[in-house]
Amino acid sequence: MMEAGVHFGHGTRKWNPRMAPYISAKRKGIHITNLTRTARFLSEACDLVFDAASGGKEFLIVGTKNKAADSVASAAIRARSHYVNKKWLGGMSTNWSTTETRLHKFRDLRAEQKMGRLSRLPKRDAAMLKRQLSHLQAYLGGIKYMTGLPDIVIIVDQQEEYTALRECVTLGIPTICLIDTNCDPDLADISIPANDDAIASIRLILNKLVSAIWALLPWKIIELPHGELAAPTNDINTTVALALPTSVAYFYAGLTKKGLGYFGKYIQPTPILLPINILEDFTKPLSLSFRLFGNILADELVVVVLVSLVPSVVPIPVMFLGLFTSGIQALIFATLAAAYIGESMEGHH
Repeated sequence: MMEAGVHFGHGTRKWNPRMAPYISAKRKGIHITNLTRTARFLSEACDLVFDAASGGKEFLIVGTKNKAADSVASAAIRARSHYVNKKWLGGMSTNWSTTETRLHKFRDLRAEQKMGRLSRLPKRDAAMLKRQLSHLQAYLGGIKYMTGLPDIVIIVDQQEEYTALRECVTLGIPTICLIDTNCDPDLADISIPANDDAIASIRLILNKLVSAIWALLPWKIIELPHGELAAPTNDINTTVALALPTSVAYFYAGLTKKGLGYFGKYIQPTPILLPINILEDFTKPLSLSFRLFGNILADELVVVVLVSLVPSVVPIPVMFLGLFTSGIQALIFATLAAAYIGESMEGHH
């Protein structure tokens, strides 16, 4: 952090008294930020974004000053998040209906440009629409895929993005904010005391936050088949329904092999164990159910491995992945069921 200059604050004349707990010293007329506090709040912010990312939440990163613009765009793209790095248009979140209308206009113009329709228009009309498209790209390019308000907003400079911060507070959107020694630490939900003017400092903080989001990105990219294409044991009810016939087959196999003498095992080696032995056998379907239901994770791992090994130039329909993982589920189910039934016929637990 010291190498990135995270600890350097503003001049002692330009400071907010509320930042006193986050300042450790004064040197040559400059406040020095307490890096222990920085590390603590950065860790809390990373925990928050990790939990949010695991819940499929959407993030918006805001940083419009020149020093932060490139870092904001790069970090957001890596995290597959939305960003604003040119200018925060007033009412962008509080007047979402207007923003949504602009986004629809932006998408329509981009589609027309890609299909070459603008080149067929008169030069004057085409030039006007291209200027509109360029303007919308500059201000809305980072949120062009946003379909609703973000769940968490990360703000680089509180002073510069005060309008965005106030809108988030009004709407109750959780905020994570980099705050320098001239900021108010009480405005954001999590305030990270750090140098918001140095590019290296901004990049370091954003990289830490993005890493917490990126940790779950493979699971966001890979979406398992659902509905008719999903593996049968992806549904716990189906899993139980498959496990119950296995339990019936378990007892049937034992009775067929040994007749009524099969039940003698419940009082061996002593009748005292009768309740325990009965409970053990009747919980086998439940055990099988949970084993099969736990194989959902195995499904996900198989899909991730397949997608990572196959080059992107070779298309693989999601249906084939679904069928393949369903086959694995069927194999696991058959193996466990055979083991249970075989156990019954061998006459031991």
